[in-house]
Amino acid sequence: METGPSLTVERVSCRPVAGGVQHPSDAVRWQAAWLLRNRGPSAVELTDAWIPHGRFRGDGRIPLAVELAPGASHSLQFFITADEAPGTSVENAFLILRARIGAKPWRIFLRMRIEFDAAAVPQPVVETITTQSLE
Repeated sequence: METGPSLTVERVSCRPVAGGVQHPSDAVRWQAAWLLRNRGPSAVELTDAWIPHGRFRGDGRIPLAVELAPGASHSLQFFITADEAPGTSVENAFLILRARIGAKPWRIFLRMRIEFDAAAVPQPVVETITTQSLE
């Protein structure tokens, strides 16, 4: 029996988009990065990703062409829109990945809590990672 993808997150970071001038009432843009590691016995092909939460939102569905060999790591970077007051916590944000192991399609859900620090910088905290077979 084939098992699903087994990914872990080794690091998450968020930083302001360089060169962007922020004005009051403008959407605040960030570059977020997740360092993923394949802990499973099979290669995992990541085919697309999206971050759909209204208060921590990516730029729609992003096509990917990433092959993670067993034990390999890869950094995924996305532009995010988020603008909350310092000390705010946003629950149930997701990074959703579509993946394949061989010919079998999967969906991977990284559920996060987003903590906005004293400078209002979003700090994603991965709480759980679950998978769903698409067959």
